[in-house]
Amino acid sequence: MALLYICLSVCVGAGIILSLKPYWKTGMEFLNRPNRPVSPIFVFLPSAYLIGTLILSWITYFLALAFKNYEKPLFYANTISFVIAVVFLTFLFLSHRERVKRLVYETKKYGISLNIKGTEWFVLISSVVFWTFFICRSLYLDGSYLRVGVSAFSDFGAHLPVIRSFSVGKNFPAQYPHFPDGTMRYHFMFYFMAGNLEFLGLTLPQALNIPSVLSLVSFSMLLYALCVFLTKKTQAGVLSCFLFAFRSSFAFFTYRNGFSSIKDFIHAVANNLNADGTYREHIGNTLHEDWGLWAQKVYINQRHLAFAYGLFIIVLFLMIPFFVETVEYAVKSLQPAKSEKSGLKNNKKPFGDYIKIILFSRQAWAVRSILPCVLSGIILGLMAYWNGAVVIAGISVLFIMAALSMHKLGYLVTAIITFALSVFQTRFFTASNTGVVSVKFNPGFLAESGSLKDIAAYYIELLGVFPFILTGVFIFHCARKSRHAAVIILVISLLLLILFIPSIGIFRAFLIILLLVLFYAALIYRSTNLKVCRISSWLIPVFAAPVVLATTLQLTPDVTVNHKYIILAVILLNIPVSDLLTEFFKSGTTFIVSVCLIFLLTCTGLVDMITLYNLDRNSVSYNLKDELLLWAMNETRPDDIFLTHYMTHYGAPMSIMLAGRSVYNGYPYFTITAGYDIAHREECMKKIYSAADENELRNLAISEGIDYIVIEDQNRNAAEYKLNEEIFYKTFGVAFQNGSITIFKVR
Repeated sequence: MALLYICLSVCVGAGIILSLKPYWKTGMEFLNRPNRPVSPIFVFLPSAYLIGTLILSWITYFLALAFKNYEKPLFYANTISFVIAVVFLTFLFLSHRERVKRLVYETKKYGISLNIKGTEWFVLISSVVFWTFFICRSLYLDGSYLRVGVSAFSDFGAHLPVIRSFSVGKNFPAQYPHFPDGTMRYHFMFYFMAGNLEFLGLTLPQALNIPSVLSLVSFSMLLYALCVFLTKKTQAGVLSCFLFAFRSSFAFFTYRNGFSSIKDFIHAVANNLNADGTYREHIGNTLHEDWGLWAQKVYINQRHLAFAYGLFIIVLFLMIPFFVETVEYAVKSLQPAKSEKSGLKNNKKPFGDYIKIILFSRQAWAVRSILPCVLSGIILGLMAYWNGAVVIAGISVLFIMAALSMHKLGYLVTAIITFALSVFQTRFFTASNTGVVSVKFNPGFLAESGSLKDIAAYYIELLGVFPFILTGVFIFHCARKSRHAAVIILVISLLLLILFIPSIGIFRAFLIILLLVLFYAALIYRSTNLKVCRISSWLIPVFAAPVVLATTLQLTPDVTVNHKYIILAVILLNIPVSDLLTEFFKSGTTFIVSVCLIFLLTCTGLVDMITLYNLDRNSVSYNLKDELLLWAMNETRPDDIFLTHYMTHYGAPMSIMLAGRSVYNGYPYFTITAGYDIAHREECMKKIYSAADENELRNLAISEGIDYIVIEDQNRNAAEYKLNEEIFYKTFGVAFQNGSITIFKVR
C-alpha cells in the first residue's frame, strides 16, 4: 500500500501539473528555448513527485486530524485520500478522453519513448546510485535492530520519534515528542509523510529512505534543468550537479597543511584522523564545520532539506521567466544604437534607463500572468512545515529578483500568499503568529565577530576559491566593454584572497593565486572568444541574497540554522560558475585551467565523501523488539507522557519514543532550537527526581501532565540533581521493571 501511495502521489502531482499547463506552458517554453535543450519529461517527473507528495500528504494529515478520536486515524485518512486521488484522476481522464485515447494509440503504435537525452540519463543514474548508497548505509534494519549510522544518529534522535509518533502512535493534532505541550514548532511534515508510509506497510528505514532518495534525485534533476535553461549548456548542468554534491572550501588545504608527508595525509583521509593521530569527523577550521554542516552529511541527516530545495526550484521555474525577460528587454533596449545620418552611436545612460524600466514604466508593475505567481505562493506557503528555512531563503531570492525585474506586483502576490499560508499554519500548530521565527539583527553569522574583516575571512576560508571564480563572471563581462575595469576587479579580488587566505602553506597559496591569475587573464584577453551566458552576472546578486540574509539576521534561536540559507545560495550560484568553467572546455590551455579549478572547488567535498563513508561504518543500534519498547507500545496510551532523563538518544527514552510515545522534556538542543521554552520543565524535572515529600512529588507530577516516571542509570548518575529513588516506590506503583530500568505509573 505504501508504494501505491507514492505512485498515487506522483499521479496526483502529474494531474495537477497537466491540468494547469495553459498557465505555466508559456514560461517553461520561454526557458527551454531554443530547440528544447532539456527534455520536458526530465522536468515533469520530479516535479510530479514533489508536488503530488506535498499536496497528498497535507490532505492525509488533515483527514487524520478529523479522525483523531478513532483508534487508527491514519487508516481512515489514507482510505479517503486514496478515494480523493482516484476520483481526481478519473475526472481528469474523463475530461481529456480524446487526448488519452490518442496517447494510448501512439503508445501501442510506437511504444513508450521517454526522449531523455544522454546527459540527462547520466545525471539521473549517477544521482540515484550516489545518494541511494549513502542514504541506505545511514539507516537500515539488521534483524530486529535498527542501525543508524554515526553520521545521522544525532539528528535522527529528533526525526525518528516524530515518524514513530504517527506510524505507531496517534499524534493528532501534532505535537513534538520531545516536548508535548499541544503545539508543533518543528517542521514535521516530511517525517509525517515517512510515518504514514511506515503505517502503510514499509519498514521504518524504507519509509524514510525511499522518499529521501526520491527527493535528492528529483532535486538533482531539477537543478540540472534550471542550469541548462539559464545557460543553454548541458555540460554546465552536469557540472552544477557535481558541485552540488562536492562543496568548495579551503578546508582541504588547511587540513593538508598539518601533515609533513603525502603518505601520512592519505592515511589520515582514509581513516578519519587528524595530523596528531586523533580521531576526527569532518575537516575544516570554521565554527561547526566539523559537524558536517556543509558536507554531504547534511542531506543524510536532514532528509527534509532536499525535498524543500526541489520545490523551490519549481517556484523558480514559474517566476524566473519574468526576470529573464527583464534582463533581455533591458539589454536589448539599452544597447547603443547608431544614428542613421551620422553613423555615430547615440549617447544613452544605461543605468538611468534601466531604473526607468524596472521602476517607472507600466511593465515594471503590471502582472502579465497572475497564475504562476499564485502557484508559487501556494507552493512556498505549503512548504512552511516541510522546511521553513528554505521558505525564508526562497523569499529572499524572490525579493531581490523582484527589485531587479519588471512585473513586481506578481512577486508581491507570491509573497502575500506565502505569508498568509505560513501564518495560518503557524497559528494552527503553535497558537501564535510567529512560532519559532523572531527577527534579530546579528551580523557575522558564525564568524568571530560582525566586523567586515572577520566576515570576509570566514567566508573565504569556508567557501575556498568559489567566490573568486564567481568574480570571474563580472571580470568577463567587464572585459568585453573595458579591460581597465576588468583589471581593477581582478586586482581587488586577488588582494582580498592574499589578505584573507587561511594558513595553507606558502607554496600551495602561491599555486592557487597563480591559477586564478591565469584564469582571470584568459577571461580578459579571450573574452571575445568565450560565450558566457549574458544573464549570469545578473543572477549573482539574486542568488546571493540568502548569504546576505544569513550574515545579517538571526530568525531562530540557533543562528547555525542559517547555514541552510547559504547552502541554497551556493547551489544556485554554482550555475554561473558552471557556465563559466564549461566555456573553458573549448581549448586545450583553458581546459587545463578549468579542470584545475574544478579540482580546487571539489577536493574538500571529496574528502567529505570519504569521511561520510567512514563514519557510517559504525552505527548506533536500537532494538525494535526491546521489552520496554513493546511494553510502551502495547500497554500505554498513545498520548501518555513519560518523564525521563534529558539524554534521549539512548536507553529508555529512545525506546519509549520509538514506541510512538512522548517524553516530558527531551533533548535540550532539539527543544530549544525548535523554539520551546524549557526552563520551567527543567526545573520541574529536577524537583521531581530529587523530591523528599510524597505529596509534593505526586501533586507536581500530576499537575505537569506526567503519566509515567522513568528511573534508569542516567537518572542515578545525573549531575543536575540527586535522585531520591526510594520515595518513588512509596508514592507510585511500579508499571514496568527490567534490569536497571524502573517505570512508575503516576495515575
